[in-house]
Amino acid sequence: MIKNSSEKTNKGYKLGVDRDLCVTLAVCLGIAPEVYELDSEGKAVIKDADGTDIKTVLEACKGCPVNALTLHHPNGKRIWPDPEVDLDGKPLK
Repeated sequence: MIKNSSEKTNKGYKLGVDRDLCVTLAVCLGIAPEVYELDSEGKAVIKDADGTDIKTVLEACKGCPVNALTLHHPNGKRIWPDPEVDLDGKPLK
């Protein structure tokens, strides 16, 4: 786990937010407002990991210009950033 981060799960997928990287552009809120919100410091946090489908969560992760959002497959492999597997867990490299 990253030092200043939060993590929650969505059907086994692990969603994370690295607060040290977050620069409050709120792209994640524009894509997945059911999942992400800004806290009192203006940093993204996960309000409801199950708020939308995992494909939308991945789009929110990809939309973050500083890669503050992370997504891991239930098998533990990284989907975003620097993907190791796709949403189905199939290796990309």
